[in-house]
Amino acid sequence: MKLLAYLKVSLKGIIKEFPTFVLSYAIYPIVLALVMGYVQKDMFTPAINDPIFSIIIVDEDNTKESQSLISFLNSADMSQVLTVQPSDSDKFDYTLRVPKGYSSSLLGKNSASVKVEAEEKSSTTMGNILVNIVDKYNLEVSQGLIISEGIEGSSLSEENKENLIMELRSALGNAYDTNSIKDNIHKVRKSLNSFEYYSVAFLNFSFIIFLMAVVASDALEKEQGLYSRIMSTSMTKVQYFNYGVMSNYLMMLVANLIYVGAYRISGLSFKGSLPILLLIVLVQSLMITIIGSLISTLFKKKYGLPFLQVFLVVHMILGGMVGPLHKWNSNPIFNFFAKYKLDAVIVNSYRNYIINNNLSSISNYLLIMVGISAILYLINILLIKMKWGVSK
Repeated sequence: MKLLAYLKVSLKGIIKEFPTFVLSYAIYPIVLALVMGYVQKDMFTPAINDPIFSIIIVDEDNTKESQSLISFLNSADMSQVLTVQPSDSDKFDYTLRVPKGYSSSLLGKNSASVKVEAEEKSSTTMGNILVNIVDKYNLEVSQGLIISEGIEGSSLSEENKENLIMELRSALGNAYDTNSIKDNIHKVRKSLNSFEYYSVAFLNFSFIIFLMAVVASDALEKEQGLYSRIMSTSMTKVQYFNYGVMSNYLMMLVANLIYVGAYRISGLSFKGSLPILLLIVLVQSLMITIIGSLISTLFKKKYGLPFLQVFLVVHMILGGMVGPLHKWNSNPIFNFFAKYKLDAVIVNSYRNYIINNNLSSISNYLLIMVGISAILYLINILLIKMKWGVSK
């Protein structure tokens, strides 16, 4: 019943301050994202006509089938993804080796597989994409050749055989149009646009401000003697802490929902599956709330607020507020912070949700956030039982 009373008081406070919530977590972030997104849009515009990586092809088979594969890789559609360099070029990312017996392998007569050899600094991910595209192409062609061989051995008239084979060759000539191959190519092209990027970048900025409010609020309760009066009742310190966590969690949920909801309604970002988005919001809000509670438990107001203010400045500089660090500077230090930011778990959860829109791409990050929340909660309880911060 005490918990319900706490939550009821928090809900009344949220309703009273709802216009402020909307201004702070909806209108202001969207206006800021629109301005920054427009100013920095060229930095995020996908270079659709620029290939992502380059290859050389070593054709050891020299058959009609191997030449068809090479023609496919040289096609206009594939030029969006890769560039086929001359075999004597010294500037390429991968070597695509078509082994002798490739044409026979398409008929299942041997296991001569096309090999992708990566250069020292080439991306393993991009190499896997190239392998998948070639495998999908080979599957389409192999099925067609096997069917063609079956047609040749059938009892149909020569005219019917010829017509069927012509139709089959036409289908094979458009192998790229099959969904399986198109899906692989489209996965390579996916990236955040400027508005989506800033919708994630400003998220943690907004909630650092929220953490400051939580620390200031907890300190005010102690300064005004409210904490001492509550402790004079039958309520334990752990109960008081838990009620405070639930109260702050409710406010964090509302603020988070207003934030992502505003972007979703405006069509700027977070346009994927609603249940997955809500799951991220629930887990992320819990972690932020627990972190705020730990800071409030560990530090007095005069230390807690400056700590968060310093963190806010660091986040603004190294957290990508002015754009992705790796696009501003190639310095190894900047690249390190771009990859291992303190908010990487949250950022990667939303980024993968926006790009992939599936649970599997964010499940590990959600588990990490739940694990962090559980560990920090236990540390909080331990500190409270040790009477840490009672007089703060």
